[in-house]
Amino acid sequence: MAGIPHDHYEPGSKGEKWLHSRLPIVGLLYDTIMLPTPKNLNWMWIWGAVLTFCLALQIITGIVLAMHYTPHVDEAFASVEHIMRNVNGGHMLRYLHANGASLFFIAVYAHIFRG
Repeated sequence: MAGIPHDHYEPGSKGEKWLHSRLPIVGLLYDTIMLPTPKNLNWMWIWGAVLTFCLALQIITGIVLAMHYTPHVDEAFASVEHIMRNVNGGHMLRYLHANGASLFFIAVYAHIFRG
């Protein structure tokens, strides 16, 4: 019947069949798009994914920053200055880490109070 989506991808033309036999990416996209979703799904449900992204960002940037940081009273400021001036993209890493922590807490509160 026309208008009713199939539960799996069925290529129509010869070109689509040829492409699907060699690279089934269109079928994968179709199956992903046609997944059944609840009717009450809205943008307030993204906070878990945002939290996962923020946590991964904090872990990755924290590890990279820890490789360049020296935790000694006399050398701590100099190591932060070294990160900011001499490490390629060091200022971006430091500010991603700092702002990622703030975004993480905003996302936690939004996730808790989403209703």
